[in-house]
Amino acid sequence: MFLYLLVFSLLLILIFNLLIVNLDYMHPSILFVVPFLVFGVTSILGEEAYKIIFHEETLLVIVNSALIFTFITLLSQTVYKSKENLNFPLTEIIISKKVTLFFIVFFIVTQLAFIKYLEAISLAHFGYSGSLGEMISLYDVMTKFWTEIFSELNVPIPLLYRIGNPITQGFGYLIVYIFIHNYVATKRIDKLHLLIILLLCLNIILNGSRSPIFRIVTMMLITFYVLYNKQNNVRRGNIKFLLKSLLIVIFSGTFFIALLSLMGRENDLDMFHYIFIYVGAPLVNLDNYLAFRPDGSYATIFGEQTFRGLYAYIAKIISDESLIFPTIDQFTFSNNGLEIGNVYTTFYSFIYDFEYVGFIPLILIIALYYVFTYQRLKTRAIKTNKVHFSLFIYAYLFNDLIMLAFSNRFYTTVLDIGFIKIVIFSYICHLLFVHRSKIKGTV
Repeated sequence: MFLYLLVFSLLLILIFNLLIVNLDYMHPSILFVVPFLVFGVTSILGEEAYKIIFHEETLLVIVNSALIFTFITLLSQTVYKSKENLNFPLTEIIISKKVTLFFIVFFIVTQLAFIKYLEAISLAHFGYSGSLGEMISLYDVMTKFWTEIFSELNVPIPLLYRIGNPITQGFGYLIVYIFIHNYVATKRIDKLHLLIILLLCLNIILNGSRSPIFRIVTMMLITFYVLYNKQNNVRRGNIKFLLKSLLIVIFSGTFFIALLSLMGRENDLDMFHYIFIYVGAPLVNLDNYLAFRPDGSYATIFGEQTFRGLYAYIAKIISDESLIFPTIDQFTFSNNGLEIGNVYTTFYSFIYDFEYVGFIPLILIIALYYVFTYQRLKTRAIKTNKVHFSLFIYAYLFNDLIMLAFSNRFYTTVLDIGFIKIVIFSYICHLLFVHRSKIKGTV
């Protein structure tokens, strides 16, 4: 009953939110609700297959969080009362072709250094290098689950990669923004910029990841949506863009499945089981945890799991291993014994650390950032001839809003040194390499 009530409640909230944001389907109050609604529907479809029994605790947590987004949306509309600043043409952001070619070479050399690093890890652990897919899979497993073994191997990271990776990452994400900006401005695709983006994706695959590629996709989508709408005086969501976005997401999902074999992570799951693990099981896993969790917080320090990445970085700086905490994202099973993954939504770490009282301020902070930033981007001027870094950062973090139904992505990202480096090096590259246009304007 509670599962059906959750889906019905989220559907009502979604309809109400669509009405108050003038059918703007890319508004944060919409994109927070939709993934949880989809997860709920998928759970209903798998209710019999996985013997799902839902509980009221999960209903209250998710519905209250959705209502927080609704409240913040209403509040933001009273703060930003002015009309949207629209209908100003963008001008092309220019980067020298020589600079772009240099970074293409720099990307390739940096990635070759990382492949050598993967080979060294495989040799240290197995005594042989193996295929590229096997080496990627080993690195992925070691850095996520076998952290003690990985630490004991003590394989040094090549200096070229340590220096080159943050620089190329910063330039790569800068190009993602510029690629979309220039396409909106000129309707042309820069092939060299596209190559930079493909090399950025290759670097992600070599690191054993797939989700950052989805980040690039969502970053491009929201950047295009904001810039195109402001330039072309579009005040609400366009159905054609929505359909294209859904097709891109479906294609991306299919591509991620195809990547498994390349990364040495093949499985024999049937299609629905595989889909359920990603778009259903997180909700079920959270529900099972909330229904049977013991009273009290098990965190040994403030925000142990919520801010786990930050503590790990501090531990590295001050050489204090007591600040390195193991993940609580253990693989779990359905009520009838089927393995359903190890993702629990963002609320798992919130409630593990702070109990039920903690998720409200944590979600409130997230809602305040996304809703107010988005409202400001819609109603305030945006630079037409250079990168608007408020939009750049929002577009980068846009993926974390969508993925809140999956895991604790927002706080993991914003407190991650990797994200901070990307912003810093993107800004430096912008200062150094973006040509200043004589045409000035705002959108």
